[in-house]
Amino acid sequence: MLTQVLPGFRELRTPLATGVLWLLTLWVVLGDRVPGRARATGFAARVYELAELVGRPGVGAALLFTAYVVGSVVSVPANQLLREPAAQDAWGAVQVLPERWPVVQGRPVLTQYRAAASGSYPAFTDTRLLTRQAWADLRAHVRTSPLPRWLETHRSERHREVAENILLRDVLDELGQLGTRLHAKNSTLYADQDRLMAEADLRVNVGAGVAVLAVALSVRVSPLFLLAFALSALLVAMGRGRARQANDVIVQALVIGEVESTALAEADRAAEALGAVPPGDDRPEDG
Repeated sequence: MLTQVLPGFRELRTPLATGVLWLLTLWVVLGDRVPGRARATGFAARVYELAELVGRPGVGAALLFTAYVVGSVVSVPANQLLREPAAQDAWGAVQVLPERWPVVQGRPVLTQYRAAASGSYPAFTDTRLLTRQAWADLRAHVRTSPLPRWLETHRSERHREVAENILLRDVLDELGQLGTRLHAKNSTLYADQDRLMAEADLRVNVGAGVAVLAVALSVRVSPLFLLAFALSALLVAMGRGRARQANDVIVQALVIGEVESTALAEADRAAEALGAVPPGDDRPEDG
C-alpha cells in the first residue's frame, strides 16, 4: 500500500511546494494592495463572501489547489539544469549522418562522415548528465560494441572515436525512454531512479522558489533576506547532484543489460551488415 502511495506523493510534493513559495512571493509583493474585508467592494467583496461561505477548510483547500496549479506551471525538471553545451549537439547522428547508420544500394555506408572523422568536430569528453564514474562506465560499454570495433579495424581509430561519440550522444538523448523501459523491466531499480529524480526536482524548484521569495523580501522588508541565496544555491546544487545519481541508475541498468538502447541496437545491426560486405566493397560513398 505504501509503495503505491509514495510515487503519487512524489509527483505531488514538488509542484505543491513550489506553488506555495510562489504564492508567498505574490503575497509579499501585492499583499498590501488587497483591500480588507471592511473596505472590499465588487469582485473582492464577493471573494470574501465565498470564503465565509466555505469556511477555513474550504479556503485552505482552494489555496492548496491554486498552489499546485501554479507549481505545475512554473516547475522545471532538474535535468534541464544539466543540459549539454550546444557544441555537443554536433554529435547528434542527424548532424553527422543523413540517416542513422544508413543503408544505400544494399550495404551500409557512413556518408557525410568525413568532416567528423577529420577532427573538425568539437571534443566530447564529458557530460553534465552523469557522474564521472557513470560516464566512464557508459563510454566503456559503448567502446565494446561491435560497430566502433569494426571501424577501428577497417577504417581508423578516428572513425571509431566518431562512432563512439555519436552513440554516446544518442544514448544520452535516450535517457528518458530508457527510464520508461526500466520501469517495465525492473521495478526495484526504477523505484530508486524515480526517488532520486523526485528529490532532485524538489530541491531544484524549492531552491529557485526560495531565491525569488528572498528577492521579494529584500525589496519589501530588508536586504538581509538576500542571504537566503546561499540556501537557494545549496538546494539547487543538491538537486543537480541527485539528478545525476538518478541518471546513473539508468546508465548502470543499460550496462548490466537490464534495458536495451535503440541506438546501440541499430549500430549492432549496422555492424552485422558491414561484416557481411566483402573486403574492399564497403568504402563510404561521397555524400
